[in-house]
Amino acid sequence: MLRWPIWGVACALLWAQKKKASHPEPAPVSPAAPAQKMYAQAVRYGDPLTQIVALHWRLATEGPSSGLRDTLAQAYFQAGFYRQAIAVAEELLQEQPRNADLAELRALSYFYLQDTKNALDAYEKLYEITQSPLHLYQVITLQFNLQRYGECHASIDRLLSLPEAERLTVRISTQGGETQEVPLKAAALNVRGVLYRIQKEPEKAKAAFEEALKVFPSFLLAKGNLEDLSREAASPAKK
Repeated sequence: MLRWPIWGVACALLWAQKKKASHPEPAPVSPAAPAQKMYAQAVRYGDPLTQIVALHWRLATEGPSSGLRDTLAQAYFQAGFYRQAIAVAEELLQEQPRNADLAELRALSYFYLQDTKNALDAYEKLYEITQSPLHLYQVITLQFNLQRYGECHASIDRLLSLPEAERLTVRISTQGGETQEVPLKAAALNVRGVLYRIQKEPEKAKAAFEEALKVFPSFLLAKGNLEDLSREAASPAKK
């Protein structure tokens, strides 16, 4: 039988302890760590679908934190899953009713779904939070599309009373399918002109279009609307 001297046993034990110290036991891996890596990789490659999977994994392992759900709502929106984005945003807005980012995400999601009625409701709530003239202009366009003309006139009055309407701009689609950056005040006056035209008040419509052009003389849409109005006025005379 092989016998080690006492000093040999001591050396062997010391060597084993040193080896253990130089190669410590690996720390336990957090259940969420793979999901975090997956999410970071998906962000790096611009892959919103994998981001959504990773976020659900993290929510399942870490619990429903508001930060993760906020990120999930944004990932759904980025992927074009607007109904899912709305569902998460609605849940979070119950807890954070003054969160402007979530309110805007909800409003934009309804807008992209072409759900005009709910988009208007969402933008009205967003405007209550932000008091932004740009959000009020979106309210105006949605009220117009829903033929809520009385409310639309009132919203235009409110917008025109704001000093910011003079300096802020909005991108407007022209009749030729292009876009043009236009002062917010001119854009609101153009909508007012179209309203008056629909309501068979051509003189008021003409005044609104002309006022829009005073604010922004190169406003193509207002020019086109004014020309159309002039042709309509001239056509009965030709008969």
